[in-house]
Amino acid sequence: MNLFTDELYERFKKNLESVNGTCVRASKATLGKAIADVFTEAGIPDVCVAETPLLKEAGVADALKDAGIQTYTDHIRLHAETAKGGVSENQYGIADLGTMVQGRDDIDERTVATMSEYYVGVVKGSTILAEYDDMFDVLAGLPQMPGFIGFITGPSRTADIECVSTVGVHGPIRLTAVVVDDE
Repeated sequence: MNLFTDELYERFKKNLESVNGTCVRASKATLGKAIADVFTEAGIPDVCVAETPLLKEAGVADALKDAGIQTYTDHIRLHAETAKGGVSENQYGIADLGTMVQGRDDIDERTVATMSEYYVGVVKGSTILAEYDDMFDVLAGLPQMPGFIGFITGPSRTADIECVSTVGVHGPIRLTAVVVDDE
């Protein structure tokens, strides 16, 4: 059982910021507002939300709409290519890498994480593991391996043959993790 601590959060945040991501912490009650604030400050006018029970219960879509942000929760694949923002829940985090881990079969969650210019990934504090190797222990212990497991560490980046670094070619240009304190 993971005991989420301030130290673990700070390590996760520091390592995510070292690869040009940003990180905020919220309670379930303030989650929707925290996400709306991220997109409002960045000037993002429209967002796809791959709703999960946590995001629904926290009222994320309603908070985005209340902030004047066009919000799509249905037909994600129709809107993901043009919507500037995307939100989904991630199942795990790795503090030593500042990495979020998606581990479900839902195509909408993967779509918003890769097609949005600005991706906000939500991860519960209790699911943040200290080290990379801990993640594989968790995966090995799952009753059934998900059809997709993705590791998300900062905005998308690549370099061509001449080692010219480019951000956002195969995914978001900007990324924020919102760590939710468990109740």
